[in-house]
Amino acid sequence: MASDAVLDHATAAESPAIRTVLARAYRTNPLMAWVLPDEQTREDACAAWLGPSVDRYLAVGLVHVARLRGAVVGAAAWRLPGAGPAPESLPTPRGALAALVGRARADEVLAALGSAALLAPPDPAPYLNFLAVAPEHQGHGIGQRLVEAGIAAARDVGTYLATTDARNLPFYERLGYGRSGAVRLGADGPLLTVLRRAPRTT
Repeated sequence: MASDAVLDHATAAESPAIRTVLARAYRTNPLMAWVLPDEQTREDACAAWLGPSVDRYLAVGLVHVARLRGAVVGAAAWRLPGAGPAPESLPTPRGALAALVGRARADEVLAALGSAALLAPPDPAPYLNFLAVAPEHQGHGIGQRLVEAGIAAARDVGTYLATTDARNLPFYERLGYGRSGAVRLGADGPLLTVLRRAPRTT
């Protein structure tokens, strides 16, 4: 049962498994469909684009995985405020995207994503960049457990995230996140909604 999944901190050796889960879970994600429109190659392209970011989060961020019978079936990766620079390695996330879609298109995509920065919290806060559960294990509470593990690790300071999938909004709102605004990505891209979770007060 997926509900029997065990949560733990990810290891560097699990990077391939994590990017595979991300690629499979994000296959129909509106952002990925906009950036990587070829359905036949989207999973491979998604893994290639997100892989360098996964490695950086494993080095200087916070990554939890859900394992079922030893296999990674879910992952959550957080960017932490004040984290040091990741070790230099290739490819970079920007470079990988440019290799996939061309430099001009990569610059357009990254500029569009950067336009949501004005909706971030005024003070540095942990940012949930990736949350994914393998499609066959979705709907069993693994995603909720992964988010809650990150919130607990952040010691109840405010956290935030962004999503282009409107189906995710009720899920995050049940976890205490509220919408702080949204931006349209480019002229023809999806709506990116930013959500914040206020720090717990005593």
